[in-house]
Amino acid sequence: MTLGLLAKLLVSKQLKFEKGLITLKDFSMTLIPSFFVGELTRYFYEDDKLFKLYLLSWYWGYVLTKELKEKFNLKTPDQVYSLGMNFGAAMGMGLYKTHDYYPGRYTHFAIHNNPYLKYLNFKVKPKKPVDYFISGAMGGGACFVHDTLCQNVETKCIAVGDSNCDFLTGTEKELKKRGLWQEAVKRYNLSKILPLQREIYNNYSKENESELIAKIGDKLNDL
Repeated sequence: MTLGLLAKLLVSKQLKFEKGLITLKDFSMTLIPSFFVGELTRYFYEDDKLFKLYLLSWYWGYVLTKELKEKFNLKTPDQVYSLGMNFGAAMGMGLYKTHDYYPGRYTHFAIHNNPYLKYLNFKVKPKKPVDYFISGAMGGGACFVHDTLCQNVETKCIAVGDSNCDFLTGTEKELKKRGLWQEAVKRYNLSKILPLQREIYNNYSKENESELIAKIGDKLNDL
């Protein structure tokens, strides 16, 4: 699926590698080394501020999925979900396997070869899941699958000794139903960042992007 997607995008010239730039439907991109994300994760982990990484990644996932949805004219949740998961794999974010998926409520999936964890090199093995980068990106992107503001909770993590990384993306109602909402509130400091997420979800546009980025910067400095 992933190779087929890349081949189709290249042949149709929707994905281009030209003049030192990577563009997808005129959306500029870069290839980020896995060790960089690993280093970011370790930095925020050691500073006990992983929720900051989650907010940054949530915003990135939200904006990227919004761009993909608009540029590829995706009309249904299935189309957004399918392209998003294949695109994540194409970007080298691991091999995704969907356990269960219910549009408007939740997505439950696993990553079997998480590319970031081998670069973390924790001095002491973490006791709880630490992949806030993927959690954030999937939570932000899922807003366009479930048509409402979403969060993502990593329920299993290779870094703590599990065989794979498991993630549950869901609406607030769904996470409360599964007993995961308070865990999300605690992990991501949602009492402080949820109002900003709501503002992004309700008001984001290219015209006010700089203003929202400034607000994210201010919020990160305050926390």
